[in-house]
Amino acid sequence: MNLKHLETFHYFCRLGSMSLTANHLNVSQPAVSQQLRSFEAECGVKLFFRAGNQYKLTDVGDSLFLLSKRIFCRVEQIEGLLDKARKTHQERLRIGSTKAYARSLMPDLLAQFQKKFPRIQVRLSEGNSADLIARLRSRREDLVVVARTAYDSGLRAIPFAKAEFILVTRPDHPLALGGAVSVKELDGESLIIREQGSGSRDAIMKKLTYHAVTPSVVVESESLSFILAYIERRMGVSFILSHDVDRELAAGVLKQVHLAEGNITFHADIVTLRDEPLSVPMRYFIKIARKPPEIGVLKPSELQFVPGGDRS
Repeated sequence: MNLKHLETFHYFCRLGSMSLTANHLNVSQPAVSQQLRSFEAECGVKLFFRAGNQYKLTDVGDSLFLLSKRIFCRVEQIEGLLDKARKTHQERLRIGSTKAYARSLMPDLLAQFQKKFPRIQVRLSEGNSADLIARLRSRREDLVVVARTAYDSGLRAIPFAKAEFILVTRPDHPLALGGAVSVKELDGESLIIREQGSGSRDAIMKKLTYHAVTPSVVVESESLSFILAYIERRMGVSFILSHDVDRELAAGVLKQVHLAEGNITFHADIVTLRDEPLSVPMRYFIKIARKPPEIGVLKPSELQFVPGGDRS
């Protein structure tokens, strides 16, 4: 059975007019007439008979029309559902961000974005890089801001920003009492770092491994507040973005330990699904993200599209 012919049959019965059916289906009247004849021939039974200037349904035609009502009622419901979903998608932007950028850059970026798109509902969620990539793959986020890693070919990565982690500890810690120290002097120290899946953790551990440094105790937490409290109480050390500890450094609660090898650089990208087209709101967000406000040691990257794959 040709479903297009069934559709023509349904709307002809429903509208009762060749011209109205042609207008509804956006075809010519001769095309409607031809499709009705073809459909009747396919069915192998009479569906219509003429009564004066009108077409009447036979008993079989009437029963078929009743069934077609159920079919096209469901079709209209499906179209309504999809239309609503498309409008909802167009009216929202779902962004996932690592905690560091959610606290620092996102407020200003989203304020600029909503000046341009005041009717777009923005939902910002936080997480570590691994969790955010998983949310993007399952289409629970439209784009994510994550630590740079090796991306597969299904992802599109756009350089976003870079930051430097500084080493901090209590002012009375032995490492804080002198001048610059070597990364190698962290061997055997108690280190407080972010949880598994965090991009900042990966960057820090990569640096330590490169210098053959093995901390004696590694305490993991996704909470910056806990990390700071632990340092203050237990004499541990941690690598933290400088703007996250501005107040503590100014108050003398914490002290930066300068590294002879330099601070640890952290790169972040905006990542989207490669096979999904960028909506207008997504494109505008990426455009304003070219020049995010400088906070602490955060520095914007030059925006460009880069292929998936190993970029570490």
